[in-house]
Amino acid sequence: LLDVDGRAMTDVRAILDETAGFSSSYDVLLAKIDHMKRVLMLVGQQKVKEHSCWFCQRAVGNNATGELGLLNELVLTLEQSSADAMRGIQESASSTLTGPPLVDISTAVRRGGMALETFRLGFAATWVEGVGSWVDYAKTFEDARHTMFQSTCVFCILHAVVLSNLAVWQTRRSKAKYPSSSPALVTWFCGFCPTTLALIFAGGLVLVSIPVAEVCHFTRYDLLTYDGVADYYTQLGLVDRLSPTQAPDQLAVDLWRTCMTPNGTGDALGALQLRQKLEFQRVLHDAFVTLEDKMAGAVIDVAKFELLVSQATRFGGLFVLDPDEPKALDPNSASKMMGSSLEPDDIEGPEGESLIYGLNTFASAIAGPGRYSFEHGTTGGGTLITAMTPTDEETSGLLMVQQNAMYYARLKEQILSEPRVFRCDVLDAQLRVTEVLCSYEEFKTSVLDYAKQVRVAAEAVGTQALSARQLIASDLQSSLRQLLAEAKALRELFGCRFLWKRWEAFDLALCNRALPGMLQGAAAWMVNACFMLFVVTVHYKIWRHLLDNRIVGEELERFSKKYGYLSVKH
Repeated sequence: LLDVDGRAMTDVRAILDETAGFSSSYDVLLAKIDHMKRVLMLVGQQKVKEHSCWFCQRAVGNNATGELGLLNELVLTLEQSSADAMRGIQESASSTLTGPPLVDISTAVRRGGMALETFRLGFAATWVEGVGSWVDYAKTFEDARHTMFQSTCVFCILHAVVLSNLAVWQTRRSKAKYPSSSPALVTWFCGFCPTTLALIFAGGLVLVSIPVAEVCHFTRYDLLTYDGVADYYTQLGLVDRLSPTQAPDQLAVDLWRTCMTPNGTGDALGALQLRQKLEFQRVLHDAFVTLEDKMAGAVIDVAKFELLVSQATRFGGLFVLDPDEPKALDPNSASKMMGSSLEPDDIEGPEGESLIYGLNTFASAIAGPGRYSFEHGTTGGGTLITAMTPTDEETSGLLMVQQNAMYYARLKEQILSEPRVFRCDVLDAQLRVTEVLCSYEEFKTSVLDYAKQVRVAAEAVGTQALSARQLIASDLQSSLRQLLAEAKALRELFGCRFLWKRWEAFDLALCNRALPGMLQGAAAWMVNACFMLFVVTVHYKIWRHLLDNRIVGEELERFSKKYGYLSVKH
């Protein structure tokens, strides 16, 4: 997986090299759109001498009105095109499957594989071989104990019901002067054997249950905890095999924590620090799916870029009078002044249903036709309005509304005549920006040039995308198919919580069922032993009574025969 010099990675690098022209043209297009947007934002964010840049708002958008803007619409159109999906695949593949990122991921995968092998060996040695052998011994011991217990119980029942009653019956039915004590002897001796055996088993179960209880407590509250795994890493076999100091393999320790502790997540990839590294699989998979959905549409919608050029041609220099605090104007002519442009003649509005008045109409609205004319206008006659004249002193005799109109007129001429009012920043071939201040006419030319450059870049993207589509949509996907499938399997299937569930089942069986069972078994053996001890005691008393009676009786008879002549007769 992720062999730097493998066939898949070699093919990926070759395809990325072949489609470098497409990626370069797409990046240039985005850079030109962003450059044009930045310049228009700089110009349009503040009013220039009480004039608003209409095209700046039309191209960039207006947050207040919710208007998206031509340039933002173009970006949105690109994001919805197959060209953007292709570029996304290129960027994802280039940023993860080439150069240092690929080496980093490949190294992380190898390191994770070593940690996984350390975990496997430690788990096999500690649990599979160690605990597994205990399980076999425990099953054998339990089977033997159960069989012995059943056999002993059966013997005790037979002893109490048959043998004991038979001994008592024989004693009671005996016609001998001194009934034999042998049946009672046999009975209590036979009872002594299972009693001793029951006491041995009861003591043995108690002795076994004590270390088992200690093991249960140790594993639950000391070993299989977050800190316990780090404390006992040597015993668990989680040692870095490349370290001469037997340092812990931290990835293996984290893997054990996530797999074999109560609060572990089971996220083996996360513990091995590979989940983020393999995230490229999901990104590339989603990108290929997105590309397939967009393949039916056009690569680039050139019509929208033509609209940008058309709008820039007609309205690239459209600045309209829009003061924040309007001065008083003649009510009859105010509509021709407010919203007027810097163009000499009236022009048709963007919506095609209104007129935007120009300099000539503005001049005639000040005090009537022929009284005033603009230096940048196209009609002569009357007093010439420039950036500085007529001055306030020269117009002091006019009505206040006319003085205000002259103030706005001088502002228009100042915009048209000053050489460093606007920004016309230049974007060079290396996509570096040079700040340039310019005049109104230069700004109009620059805006149109920006729009044309964006259109040319879009056409270049369309041409490059057509030649790169097969390589990216088909060849690159085929080269990455096996790699993405393996990475997906690791991301979705590589969990280890099942290990904890199996250990938890064993722990519950041992500590919650087997250990109480051992204590209950010890109690059962003790009950059995006490019962048999009672039976043994009874028959021991019978045996001693019969034996003593026979011995004393026979001794008395022997002494009576030997010394009977000494008896006194009354």
